[in-house]
Amino acid sequence: MALLRNRPVSVIGPKLVEDTSPIYTVQYADGTREDTPLKHIQMIDAEHKEFKKTDPNHAHHIRVLDDKEHQEVLDNQSPEKIRKPKVTASIPTAVPIQHSKTWTKQ
Repeated sequence: MALLRNRPVSVIGPKLVEDTSPIYTVQYADGTREDTPLKHIQMIDAEHKEFKKTDPNHAHHIRVLDDKEHQEVLDNQSPEKIRKPKVTASIPTAVPIQHSKTWTKQ
């Protein structure tokens, strides 16, 4: 009898799971690495086409972003873009009040 977590089990057979995402190692810009399911990775179309050439069996797990959506994600994480005030519709500016300098003596 087989054991699983120190308990006796009977091995019945394999379970075929079609949507299991393979685990890939990714590297961040700072050099750190992480193992993550491929389904959590997003790519633009050009990157996805290159990935398909090297690993066509797993390419269907990746979410493909259009260029605009990709740029929005990057902009929302950029400290320079976050600090920069967004341009809004024309907001009227205050006009200083001008006082007359005419004095009358009584």
